[in-house]
Amino acid sequence: MSRFWKWLFVLATVVSLALSTFKLRLSSDLTDLFPNRSETTMLMRFLRGFGGGDLGVVLVRGEDPADVEASAVALVGELKTKASVARVLDSAPPPKDFDPTLAWSYASPTARDRLKQALTPEGMRERLEGTRELLLAPGAAEIEERAARDPLRLTMIPWELRTEVAAGVNVGTGSGGAFVGDGGRARLVILEPRGSAFHGNDAESFVTDVRAAMRAAARPKVTMDLTGGHAIAEATADMLRRDMIVSSVLSTVLASVVFLVTFRRMRALLAVLPPLGLGTLWTMGIAALFPTGLSAIATAFAAVVVGVGVDTGVHVYAALLEGRRRGLSPAQAARHARETTARPTLLAALAAGFAFAALFLSELPAVRQLGILCGAGEVLTAVGILLVTPEIGAWLERGAPPPRPVHRWTSFVDALTRTRPRALAALLVSLAPFAFLAVFGWPAAHDTLVAIRPQALAPLATQREIYRLFGSKEGQWLVVTADRDPERATERADRVAEALDRLTTEGTIDGFDTLTNFAPSRATQRARLAERDALDLAAKRPALETALAERGFDPSAFGSAFEAFEHPSQAVTSMDPKGPLAWIISRHMAREGDDTLVVSYVRPSGDPAKDARARAAIAQADTETVITGYHQLETALRHALSHDLPIVALLALVLVIVTLRAALRRGFDVALTLATIAVEVSAVAALMRIFHVRLHVYDALVMPVLVGITMDESMFLLHAARAARDAGSSIGEAIARALRTEGPLVASTALTTAAGFAALLACRFEGLFDLGAVGALGSALGLLAALVVIPAGLRLALARGPHSE
Repeated sequence: MSRFWKWLFVLATVVSLALSTFKLRLSSDLTDLFPNRSETTMLMRFLRGFGGGDLGVVLVRGEDPADVEASAVALVGELKTKASVARVLDSAPPPKDFDPTLAWSYASPTARDRLKQALTPEGMRERLEGTRELLLAPGAAEIEERAARDPLRLTMIPWELRTEVAAGVNVGTGSGGAFVGDGGRARLVILEPRGSAFHGNDAESFVTDVRAAMRAAARPKVTMDLTGGHAIAEATADMLRRDMIVSSVLSTVLASVVFLVTFRRMRALLAVLPPLGLGTLWTMGIAALFPTGLSAIATAFAAVVVGVGVDTGVHVYAALLEGRRRGLSPAQAARHARETTARPTLLAALAAGFAFAALFLSELPAVRQLGILCGAGEVLTAVGILLVTPEIGAWLERGAPPPRPVHRWTSFVDALTRTRPRALAALLVSLAPFAFLAVFGWPAAHDTLVAIRPQALAPLATQREIYRLFGSKEGQWLVVTADRDPERATERADRVAEALDRLTTEGTIDGFDTLTNFAPSRATQRARLAERDALDLAAKRPALETALAERGFDPSAFGSAFEAFEHPSQAVTSMDPKGPLAWIISRHMAREGDDTLVVSYVRPSGDPAKDARARAAIAQADTETVITGYHQLETALRHALSHDLPIVALLALVLVIVTLRAALRRGFDVALTLATIAVEVSAVAALMRIFHVRLHVYDALVMPVLVGITMDESMFLLHAARAARDAGSSIGEAIARALRTEGPLVASTALTTAAGFAALLACRFEGLFDLGAVGALGSALGLLAALVVIPAGLRLALARGPHSE
């Protein structure tokens, strides 16, 4: 190795070590998994605007409602002492004690209808009867003063209807407005965190503080579970960190086992692991340069690079041992290994690297990251092994070289295609996957969300349990209004909320959670007060006096109520983001870029006709409001798959053809290799269909990459067979020799690649698991296809030529 390469080697290693130590970070922002399409743009904006400041929710459960209540109270006390918690609520703030004539300001269309009804003589008598019952109940002294000002309880009407907060949680179902479910056996404590969920330190600090408070407030037979943006972000980062470490270590172990089985000597492994680790380290240095951090899918690069990178080591060390067996000195054997393997292994590495790099054309940022890292890692690892392994091997192999190992299985493989009828039969069998797919079709795309929201995360499991206990469900629509003017954004969202109220009343949607119930815009308040004034409250005073007398009340005690009717308040309040309703405001309003986003959470019925009516009504209320949500991703990801797969496959195919032409230099050999790859891909698709392996955009995009990863098995077999053929061997002898010399090596390279992908099966993130399943399956099937199609194709095509049997 020249001085230049040595210095470059050292510099790259030092820089990569520093970058991977101090700059590499894992991103918990799962928007990198979304395609850059119009369907998901608003969802990405929503997650960036609201995800960073999402509320935290603690679910407190137990069999005894009294224990649950005591635990919740103790938890609130503990949480109020934590620096990372800005606000704690275990109950909804009570309705403000305001002028009863301002009830219209906070009233939905349905509530305004009820207010109008309450002002009729019949309505007044009914409302007063309810007031009478409240005043006669125990502990009524605290409401006497309020009743004197508001005998009809007008201020309560906007909240008497079912009001939802936090995705379907009923307000006021427990004492004091507590968030209670399951007959008191479940309670919610809502938290407003400090900092952003997208900042790892903020999320970690918040989760640490809440867990400490939960431990301090723990009681026997009462459980506490945390969910919300910060908890999900912290759990996602932990999961990805765990997945990357476990998969990379497991990949190294599995690839090492395959390597040892191939060479049956530990020193071979010692010569390959250091440069393999260096290649991975150099790739991690590149990963550290991504400004947004390493995305969920891209964490697979470490396991894949280790598995695929061992390929070069297999060929290089085999060549070194072959040089020693020929009597070369250790130094000469090292040069021999580098000179004979550099071109084919680098071409194979470049082909695989370019195939991975084709993923850069994907619409998904995470897939682009994966392609860049795996492509760079494949090439860098190959370079590292070519530079370092021969040097280490020369030092380790100073003694007598080991005899060539005998792999009897190669004789069995050779026997499968030893005659032309057998070769023809083998090719016909290899076409079976095509026939299967022609009858049953390509694997259908499954629920793509499984690759975006890791279902194994504890906070997401808690979120699903909250939905179950409090009568909500997953699959909510996010109805988002964006505007540069916060007041206008709120006013437009209020119009949407009015439409949602009507949709709920008529049963078109199951429910909704909106800001206007608590903090309507100033324009909305004025419009509602104008609607109130059209009722002429002053003219309702005589009817109220009569109703009070009929129900046994002394009208003279209600002077303040009469005054309010005579002079209805015109007060319009502004939103206070730091007031008592800050937790509700932060759930519904956020800044994203230059815009203010206001969101309503809608629970659709799931009936296509009703959902279509709901969409039309929302669009009519505000044409620029966008309906988004995770349900939109299925359509977007299907579009991304239909867009990405042909482009990536075509580019990978072109790059492989160019590489094969440069390496094999024969058109027939290139065609035979492509036929082998076609058999491999069809077999993968058929087995995915048979075993119901989930197909989504992430693992589907691995399939064209397999074209570049697995072509070296065919390439090395063809190269060895052609060399023997050119040396004068018959086609049968050439095939047998190729299988005997190269068969074990290509088996090792394919199995180490499969090991790299198989290591991803230990990942908790479903997207990585599925990616690993398809990659491992493809690598193994690529080996089988090469061991059958290459010998069979050569025998059928060349058996009648010169040197035939």
